[in-house]
This record gives sequence, structure tokens and C-alpha cells, in this order.
Amino acid sequence: MKRSIVAAAFTFALTASALAQIPNADEIVRKAAWDDMEIVTVELLDHHFVPKDLKLKAGVPYRIILKNTGEQDHFYTAAEFFKEAVAWRKVQVPRPGGGEIRAPYFTAIEAYKKGGQIELFLVPVKKGTYNVVCTIGDHEEKGMTGTITVE
Repeated sequence: MKRSIVAAAFTFALTASALAQIPNADEIVRKAAWDDMEIVTVELLDHHFVPKDLKLKAGVPYRIILKNTGEQDHFYTAAEFFKEAVAWRKVQVPRPGGGEIRAPYFTAIEAYKKGGQIELFLVPVKKGTYNVVCTIGDHEEKGMTGTITVE
């Protein structure tokens, strides 16, 4: 089922390791107040993200919804943030045909199709500012960049 989900709408650049990057990630995720999570939506338009820059609070659980509302394929690549600054709960594709993927970390979320949507469930842990970019073709040069700041 997971294979068909990925083939239908998304490809994930997964770089899983035996150890999570956040030492106590499982405990952070387990103790998070998921019933009170913050919900943030990011639109992937042709050559820009809306909002361009995200501000998140360390220790707060989030559901970040990435929606490709552009005409072209797009990536949401934030390798350092996804790999080193986050305790991951899961990544899921909404129904119909939905499912979820769990891994210690991700480096890029690739939302290929127009209308494609993916939801990230995570707790930011490491404060800092992290770059976000669409790495397809010339999208970065055309301005498809942004930041995620964890305060």
C-alpha cells in the first residue's frame, strides 16, 4: 500500500539511519500534546512558497500541510531542519488512498503533482534558522526559497 501511495502522488527522499538524529525523539513525540498541535499550511506555487518563511516554537507539536497548488512539480527540501532539528512522529498522505510513512528523519519532501498534499507531524527541537528550497531545475534561481526558524 505504501508503494502505491508514493507512486500515486509523492516521492520521499528518505535517508533513514539506525539512530534518530534527536537522541530522545521517541520520548519527545510520545509526550507531545498532539490534541493541541499547531496546524500550518504551506502552498507550493510555481516558483515560490506561501508563506515563504515559517516561524515555529521549539517543543510545540505541529502538523505542517504541504500543498502543491502550482502547475509544475515541486520539492520542499529542508535537509538540515528535517534531519537535525526535528523529532518526527510521521508523514502521511490524506485519504482517499492515504497512508503514512515513519522514519527517523527525512531530508526532502517531494510533492510532484498539482493538487498533491502531504502532512508532516513533528516537534521542532533545535533552535535556529534553516533554509528551504525547491531543487527542481531552475526553481531555486527563480525564487523558490524560504526559511524555517525555530524559536
